[in-house]
Amino acid sequence: MRVALFASEMDPYVKTGGLADVVGSLPKELLSYINNVDVFLPFYRDIERGNFQVTKTKIEFKLKLGSKTLNGQVYKIEDRGVSVYLIDNYHLFRKRSDLYVRGGKDYPDNLERFVFFCKGALAVIEQLSLEQSYDIFHCHDWQTALIPLYTQISDFYKNRNRPMTVYTIHNLAYQGKFPKSKFPILQLPRKYLSPNYLESWGKLNLMKAGLKFADELTTVSPTYAKEIQTKELGAGLHDILTTRKKNLTGILNGVDYSIWNPEKSSHLAANYSLADTSGKVECKKFIQKYFSLPVESDVLLTGLVSRLAWQKGMNLVIAALKDLLPEHQLQFVLLGSGDTKLEEEFLDLRKRFPNQIGVKIGFSQALAHQIEAGIDAFLMPSRYEPCGLNDKYSLRYGSVPIVHHTGGLADSVIDYQTHPIRGTGFIFYEFTVESFKEAMINALKIFQRKSEWAELMKRGMKQDFSWSKSAEQYIEVYKRHIK
Repeated sequence: MRVALFASEMDPYVKTGGLADVVGSLPKELLSYINNVDVFLPFYRDIERGNFQVTKTKIEFKLKLGSKTLNGQVYKIEDRGVSVYLIDNYHLFRKRSDLYVRGGKDYPDNLERFVFFCKGALAVIEQLSLEQSYDIFHCHDWQTALIPLYTQISDFYKNRNRPMTVYTIHNLAYQGKFPKSKFPILQLPRKYLSPNYLESWGKLNLMKAGLKFADELTTVSPTYAKEIQTKELGAGLHDILTTRKKNLTGILNGVDYSIWNPEKSSHLAANYSLADTSGKVECKKFIQKYFSLPVESDVLLTGLVSRLAWQKGMNLVIAALKDLLPEHQLQFVLLGSGDTKLEEEFLDLRKRFPNQIGVKIGFSQALAHQIEAGIDAFLMPSRYEPCGLNDKYSLRYGSVPIVHHTGGLADSVIDYQTHPIRGTGFIFYEFTVESFKEAMINALKIFQRKSEWAELMKRGMKQDFSWSKSAEQYIEVYKRHIK
């Protein structure tokens, strides 16, 4: 079986979020089950300037996008058995300092950029097919959503076996919406600009191409697969997803434990393991000192590493801290950036409670590991969360998660209040400040019972969310159409 993955980012080459982690880890894990996995990626400036062994291939192509004809070429990276093909047009990709935005606004030609990527990747595959053919096209998020449609109507596959197409939704809220006036760029018959196909609420919607035309759909957790079929969390596409529910599978993203491992991480003040957690005490002291907080072992140190956004439930955190900090032995540290109003509110809280709150606006991979290791409890009160990764990192690091019952959080954390024998964290079920505060107060109570907290912490460290389990489920999806 030969699989081609298409994505707009991939760790370690280029990354803005969890999509890159998935595309960076999944191909290598799939190689345990199948013969060949290739990845198709735009050739961004970050890749060109990174310390990667990039070679230019002989493959070139020309594409018509609306009234323009653009030239493309292909570069390649070999990465531990995975071939990464880089689709290149200097003006569309390598000329840009960022992947999707400039100054907080989307590039005005993002439609052209990712139509070029989709059509360019397929043009490259047509040339590669002289030597090799693929059984599966696996597409990720709106930037690749046109590939299932282009594959279905392609003249190239009229006399060849058409690959099965799989389309993965990482976050339904990001759909690739553009003005209908830009439709000619897609080089499609006019009939596709209708509500039955790519039009949605007066806009051209690229994600609809993936939802409509892919043979199989997946998303990043079983609970999220159910949630996106509801009007509340379906982001205007719940009707399509409901009609395709027989072909929709929720597969929880895995964790790369070679990176997120308290026994081996080079970022930590002290390493520790399930057998010996004493190093976690040193990690807590390090974080308290880093954020200029009193070094006190009996204080529940909570933390959060996140994009500061409406989706992440930051309003609950701010409101709950204002109520809880004056009355409880509680500390809180934050690493993140995003909405400037939220940034200001957290900084104001820091001024108000200087001995209980530490704030770092920005991001640092090393500090993210240090926070995960040093805190006692990790907060994830997300309004919705397709999969979530920090909850799984926290479990492995022995930092008890306090989460909202939604998406992948509901699939990874077992509520200790409801299931004291097998619970791994604290869950609140209503998206309200009072419900969130109740979960935090429950955590504060259990934290005072040291032996009980230690058992809860170790139970979380035993959980296994490795990529091998996720890869097995993707293989099962692939096999549905392979004879």
